[in-house]
Amino acid sequence: MKRYVLIAAMFLCSSLSGEIIKADKLVKKAQKTLESSTINTKDLVSLLSKKPNTKIIDIRTKADIVQDGGFIKANKVINIPRDKLEFIISDEVDMDEVFVVHCLNGNRSALASVRLKNMGYKNLLYYKESFEVWRQNKLPVSSLDKDTNSILYSKVKKVAKNIYTSIGRTSPSTYENSGHNNNLGFVIGNKAVMVWNAGANYLLAKALHEEIKKITKLPVKYVLLENSQGHAMLGSNYWKEQGAKIVAHKIAKEEIKNKKNDKTFLEKRANRMKDKLSFTKIVLPDIVFDTKKEFDLGGIKVEARYFGYAHEHSDIALWIPKQKVIFAGDLAFNQRLLPIFEITEVPKWLQAWEKFAKLKPKIVVPGHGDVTNMKTVTKYTKDYLIHLQSSIQKIIDDGGDQTDAYKIDMRAFEHLDTYRELGRQNIGVLFRQMEFQ
Repeated sequence: MKRYVLIAAMFLCSSLSGEIIKADKLVKKAQKTLESSTINTKDLVSLLSKKPNTKIIDIRTKADIVQDGGFIKANKVINIPRDKLEFIISDEVDMDEVFVVHCLNGNRSALASVRLKNMGYKNLLYYKESFEVWRQNKLPVSSLDKDTNSILYSKVKKVAKNIYTSIGRTSPSTYENSGHNNNLGFVIGNKAVMVWNAGANYLLAKALHEEIKKITKLPVKYVLLENSQGHAMLGSNYWKEQGAKIVAHKIAKEEIKNKKNDKTFLEKRANRMKDKLSFTKIVLPDIVFDTKKEFDLGGIKVEARYFGYAHEHSDIALWIPKQKVIFAGDLAFNQRLLPIFEITEVPKWLQAWEKFAKLKPKIVVPGHGDVTNMKTVTKYTKDYLIHLQSSIQKIIDDGGDQTDAYKIDMRAFEHLDTYRELGRQNIGVLFRQMEFQ
């Protein structure tokens, strides 16, 4: 009874305070307030052309983004769902920064923009036409999942004759991307197929195999693991069931053995990947090598190459000399910022890079990011490492501390995916490593 009295009292109070305002009226009122800050699609295209690193805040949920067919493709698109906006915006945008806010049709983003204006973000730009009109105009769009018919993040594409890849998402591993956030691939000979990376789980490996079988009936004889990370090796038991031999560097085998003995390794992933980790088991490589091992697939020879420590100790590459194509693994990055781990030794990574570069590949399939060339991966790997290393060294020589290191000019790399997650982390890790050298 008390509950009904309370509800009645609340209704009476709202009635006495005036007419209940419907959502559409709130939106129109907000849009009128934002007239001086409103931009259209033509304005946004022009803005991104002149200032490509302008931040675009998409306030839709991930489920909305998938349902709506993706998000605006630009250098700095940041997804902050509306219910988290007030709590996260200060981590992403400076108070005096010019940035754009949008949703699907401009309704939710109108209300969100007014809220942000009231919080002090006076240079906010409200993209009223929003994603719906952007998509209708056939402007560049990205997707959380580029291959909606498979758990692979992207469709298999041809790199060169008999060489294929499926590019992973350039973001952390999630349930939505099925753990496919690194690059997979395969090389087809006249007698057999070699697969590059087993995949992050049994089901992902199976999905890649289904794509291979659409192109060739030849058996997968070898699966080469770029290192011991989960997204490289956790699909290995699927491939073993198909009769393939798992190949890795000798260091990787020991690292995988340690992970197999760690009962929490799969448990932690199961919390995130849930049913997508079904049937997945850790198995050890069948074949290991030290610096180089050649494989004859029939009509095409490929080489597993180890150049030394890179971002992990067991990073290797797959070199196809005839076509000068290399699957570089985590030696080389594109489109996303590379991670510097506590075990990463940047000087040794740069030494390994010089050996890798001597091959002079024409086509590079990096560990992360789209197929590219040496110029691009050099910029986003070697040049980044040298810039960070030399900048930190100067700060140390001048008596500065880690706080000063966070002020290093990183504008050449800020547009990269995962910069938000890794930018400061990389600086901190490398500074601590170099501080007492």
